[in-house]
Amino acid sequence: MTSSKPSLADQAAQILRANDKGRFTLPSPHLYPHQWAWDSAFAAIGWAYLDLDRALLELETLLAGAWPDGRVPHIYFHDKHADYFPGPAMWETTDSTSISQPPVWASALRRVFECGADPDRVRALLPAIDASHRWFAAARDPQRKGLVAVVHPWESGLDNSPAWDSAMEAVDPEQAPPFKRVDLERVDDVGQRPGDVEYKRYVVLVKEIAKSGFGPGIFAVYDPLMTALLARAELDLAWLVDELGGMETQARERAARLRQGLLDHLWDAERGRFLLHDAVADRPLTPDVIAGYLPLILDLPPEIEATLLEGLRTRFATRYPLASTSPQDPAFEARRYWRGPTWINTNWLLAPKVGRSLVESSLELIERSGFREYYDAETGEGLGAREFTWSAALALDWLNR
Repeated sequence: MTSSKPSLADQAAQILRANDKGRFTLPSPHLYPHQWAWDSAFAAIGWAYLDLDRALLELETLLAGAWPDGRVPHIYFHDKHADYFPGPAMWETTDSTSISQPPVWASALRRVFECGADPDRVRALLPAIDASHRWFAAARDPQRKGLVAVVHPWESGLDNSPAWDSAMEAVDPEQAPPFKRVDLERVDDVGQRPGDVEYKRYVVLVKEIAKSGFGPGIFAVYDPLMTALLARAELDLAWLVDELGGMETQARERAARLRQGLLDHLWDAERGRFLLHDAVADRPLTPDVIAGYLPLILDLPPEIEATLLEGLRTRFATRYPLASTSPQDPAFEARRYWRGPTWINTNWLLAPKVGRSLVESSLELIERSGFREYYDAETGEGLGAREFTWSAALALDWLNR
């Protein structure tokens, strides 16, 4: 008798368990040997359907590594012997990077709590989350616009998006110290990864951030994705405080300021999307990328919401939406990381507004090509890392809701 194929939910659970390092979850065993911040928060959502204690431990480990100023680093180097570049020496730190990542940990904690997690352990995490949110307001808003600026493309989570191209041209790649990339040795096709010149510029920014005392450095771009995710996280933090008590927070007021900052400074009615803004050169950045539509996760004026949804329907029309860059944008590259492929996490964030069809097409992608890091938006081919944690974790959330 032949055994039947495991269900998609069972396959997703196997991915989480295989990538489990005890206190945190690897994004992928082949390419990412440490703990990444927003990957870890997404992992906790998946763990909530398998083991609530383990889900909380994921977030506890993440928040325990916060810096004294509140920042949650984008990578924790738990295993100092793991072969990864750039490591702590390049960042000039001890055990983490000096930048953060999209702050989805409050939203993840809310989902874990809604699944039945221990209220006392959830409550104990709220002060660290509040501190991380206050850090963004203090350290990532150089022009005091009520927005979030990223100081490195990696901080956005959308590492090589065309969103950064124009601002990154001001970074001299020849200033990078010698280094060897490890990522290119671990992917099927180097054409799916950022290019060498881009990587040199990334390393220059790492060193400039260290020179500045781990402040902004020489690059700062206001980002609608980061701003919207922080605003959503502030509302989820306020909800948790209302439910659990134990502290006071101005999270709801901060969320309102972020939402208004988006509308006042980044909305472009002519283009029908939110733009990015180079805070160093003080100019808008206009590539048509998924970040410009992420504010849909907030309650926006109906006419703006309708315009954004129409833009996704027309300018991002592919067989397997949503592409990370519009196929109509000249910078679109179908197979290269955040320059074109479809990603499960941005689909998960936008699905409540876009509709059930986005969930169904995303699960079809996974059924077709496995739990990959990203996917060709037209062919559905799986790309990037294999056995990718957040693709599994967020599929579990869809399958269990």
